[in-house]
Amino acid sequence: MFRKFLLFTLLAGVSGLFAFRTDPFSHDRPFPVNSLIAQFFIEGLRDLPAAPLETVAAEADTAAGLRVMMLNSFAYDSDYASKVQRMIQRRMPASSFTLFEEGSSDDLNTALQGQEAVVIAYPAGGTSDLLKAYGKILNQFVKQGGLVLMTGTHEFGVLQQLSLFELDYGYYCKERSVGQSQPEHPLFQGVGSDFSSEVYQYPLDISDPGFVTLADVRGYPFMGYKQIGSGKVVYLGLEYYFDEPQSAKLLVNALRWAAKPRVKRSEIVLYAGKGYQKPNVFDLKIYPNPYVSKATLDIEISKPTSLAVEMTDELGRQVAVLLPRRNLATGLYRLELPNLDPGIYLVQCISSEGTEVRKVVKAAEN
Repeated sequence: MFRKFLLFTLLAGVSGLFAFRTDPFSHDRPFPVNSLIAQFFIEGLRDLPAAPLETVAAEADTAAGLRVMMLNSFAYDSDYASKVQRMIQRRMPASSFTLFEEGSSDDLNTALQGQEAVVIAYPAGGTSDLLKAYGKILNQFVKQGGLVLMTGTHEFGVLQQLSLFELDYGYYCKERSVGQSQPEHPLFQGVGSDFSSEVYQYPLDISDPGFVTLADVRGYPFMGYKQIGSGKVVYLGLEYYFDEPQSAKLLVNALRWAAKPRVKRSEIVLYAGKGYQKPNVFDLKIYPNPYVSKATLDIEISKPTSLAVEMTDELGRQVAVLLPRRNLATGLYRLELPNLDPGIYLVQCISSEGTEVRKVVKAAEN
């Protein structure tokens, strides 16, 4: 009789946990069904429909891989981070992975040497001082061309402490219909414009003018990125409790798009010779950058030249002609950038001596 009572209590507890997991508006900590505790229950209850097993992965990418660090110091649990890593490995088998479980900010800085991307799966926990220290190291990593990709979390305070972009609040919900701000973006390649989510979303109330929203739930972004220097910070506000095809596709698309692929470098050493450095014919300045509605381009020309100025998107498509080709004398010329859709653009100044390119971020209006 006592054993029956224990079995009944156990089953009731598991049912309660799954019922709790389906409440998208609860402000308590969600119960990750892939955690070690959940797996302990699920192993003995295979007949329960709420125990999802990982689905068959999509076709693997045989292209050159990336050097990826899994920053697990404050992941929700180690099993969650391992699942995210396996999702990426199945689809990008040429990639190599480094695990960073714990250490000081100096340790993190050393471990980042040679890495091209950092993945933080469900960031949660961690002391304020350590998170701020890690955030400074990651910010520098991104400025130098790296990618930091963070998946969804209900502990938005961790994102605030990392301070890679500014946000005021965070939520979580399960909304099948989501809004895509830029459905043609490479992030949605193979997903389609009619993308609907089968997993939980973790939208944020983002106040950072440099953050570009790619998808939102009821006006709150849960997918987007911020350009910092030569690199990007990407937020994918989705859960990765199991290998759901569309969310996994978005994860891999983000890595392929935002991270710089590994290339084979020549072992030949180039030594500097003697001579004179060729001076630039013109100097470019764009301000403010990022901009919301208006930005100014200053072109200072040091000697007469033939010049044309245009803007393209990241795919190389022309979006605006700022200055048709003209013969210009020495002096300062000032142009205004148009109010385009939010995104990253390239301003190209094409002269008879060569081309100068500057990157500019058009932020969304609040």
